[in-house]
Amino acid sequence: MDIKQLKYFLEIYKLRSFTEAAKSCFLTPQGIHVSIARLEKELGCRLFVRTGSGASLTEAGEYLLPRAREIVAVSEETAMHFERESQRETSVSAIFVRGTVELLCIPSISEVKKTDQDAGVRFRVEQDLDCMQAVLNGEADLGVCAGPVRSKELSKKLLLSRKNVLVINKKHPLAQKQQVEIEDIKNLDLALPREKVSVRTTILELCRRRGFEPDFIENDEPRTAFNCAEMGLQAGIVNEVSAEKLLRSFPNVCIVPFSEPEMNWNVYLIKKKGAALTSVAKALEASLLKKAREI
Repeated sequence: MDIKQLKYFLEIYKLRSFTEAAKSCFLTPQGIHVSIARLEKELGCRLFVRTGSGASLTEAGEYLLPRAREIVAVSEETAMHFERESQRETSVSAIFVRGTVELLCIPSISEVKKTDQDAGVRFRVEQDLDCMQAVLNGEADLGVCAGPVRSKELSKKLLLSRKNVLVINKKHPLAQKQQVEIEDIKNLDLALPREKVSVRTTILELCRRRGFEPDFIENDEPRTAFNCAEMGLQAGIVNEVSAEKLLRSFPNVCIVPFSEPEMNWNVYLIKKKGAALTSVAKALEASLLKKAREI
């Protein structure tokens, strides 16, 4: 008795037909009949009754049914486990936040692939809090996100520190300042990132410490913030890296950095404390740290 025979047995039961089961299993009708006949001979009993309306289980077949399901399920689960582990040893899963992909992600992955062409590097782009949660849940080996990183279950290393900047129309009085403070946004119509972006929490906390609630709409796209500022509709708050890429496309917009240290765009490499990293994950970690030192 082998796993294939049990799979054929289950498929015949499911479809109530040897012919249809043969098609589903990419066998000839003769092939599936021979396989089941061998299984029946090995077990010493008939498993199916063949009738004009199809195939139905005998008493012995009814006895085998739950056991066959269990055996096949365990076999498939075991095979999947070892396949995942095999892939894991030569791969890494990482999550990056917007603004870090071209700056850190692509160059670091390219460096890893130069050393090991077979290295599997899977990555996706998420918001800061989603990135942290994915690393905590084990969905990703490494994450690159903006702080603050408050979870005690995560270890963090600072990769780079830039400013968050106010994106504003050049005609606005604040455009003449070298730096702005949180108090300066008190009477502005603002476009702020959604709640899963770390800077939003920081902005709201600082505003409340100063005794006011900012007037804002939610917006996750830096380009939208620039479009609104270009038309003089709203100001936005964007990290310096993303802002500098967009600035040349908007002649009526300027960016003004915030003076408060809390408003820095601090980007961290995070991983779960105590997590065992594969050799590829360690290589990507080292490449990210190296690239950060070069910036």
